[in-house]
Amino acid sequence: MTQKTNAAKPATMPPASRGRNSMPWPAINQTVIAIILSVLVLLTLVPILFMVVSSLKNNSQILSSFWSLPSPALWENYSSGFAKIWRYMFNTVLYAASASVLVMALSAVSGYIFAKKSFPGKETLFLLMLAMMMIPSVLTLIPAYVLYENMGLTNTPWAILIASAAGGQVFGTFLCRSSMAGIPDEMFEASRMDGASEMTVFLRMVLPLSLPILATLFIMHSVGVYNDYVWPLLTIRDSSIQVISVGLTTAFNKFGMVEMGPQFAAYAISSIPLVLTFAFGMKYYIQGVTQGALKM
Repeated sequence: MTQKTNAAKPATMPPASRGRNSMPWPAINQTVIAIILSVLVLLTLVPILFMVVSSLKNNSQILSSFWSLPSPALWENYSSGFAKIWRYMFNTVLYAASASVLVMALSAVSGYIFAKKSFPGKETLFLLMLAMMMIPSVLTLIPAYVLYENMGLTNTPWAILIASAAGGQVFGTFLCRSSMAGIPDEMFEASRMDGASEMTVFLRMVLPLSLPILATLFIMHSVGVYNDYVWPLLTIRDSSIQVISVGLTTAFNKFGMVEMGPQFAAYAISSIPLVLTFAFGMKYYIQGVTQGALKM
């Protein structure tokens, strides 16, 4: 007669009990990250909200109740602010768009040459161009002003256009070369075997494949030109051709007193071109930045 022995089994906790007693660390981590990001977004939006709220007040409301809501809301501040800065906005948008198109065109050609052509001293010349990016712009400010003054270009739109196009050329060439270097050489060889000229290859193959990086370059350079303050302040004296960054600091000073409500409204209006540029170009901007990062 065989005797059956039952071995003692260790007590196990049901899965539900384990779930109740253990801490859900992934959920806690996600909650902490969400809280930190929300605080950062809030801190970023506070100046913008303050600008919008202050744009609906007059000087007495702003100085007496700094953080309170406008009572009543002075919507006419926007019409007053726009009337004073529309000329500056038009000039700046024209300068930014024209200079950015020039930078795109020149950088696309030079980037293609550095990426797909061979000539003596190519790498040395490219390194010298990159070394120019290491020089702070403040060091070349006075020599550049003397040069433009001797050429008779100060107090003209050419002082902004030429300087902006030349200033963005080095970085634009670097971006375009990094992007175009990833295009397979077999595509160019096949097109040349089919009888395509160099201009056809560049216009119908290189440019369409480089649209994301060119859009990135356009957005970055146009924002830089739009926000530039020191160079226009130094070279432009005529208010009819002045830019928005300088105009915002001079248009609202009346008899030593600044009208803060219309000035805040002008700040909000002047940001619209940049917001629209990012809204319509963000897709290509992200593609260009990602593409350049992967290929570099």
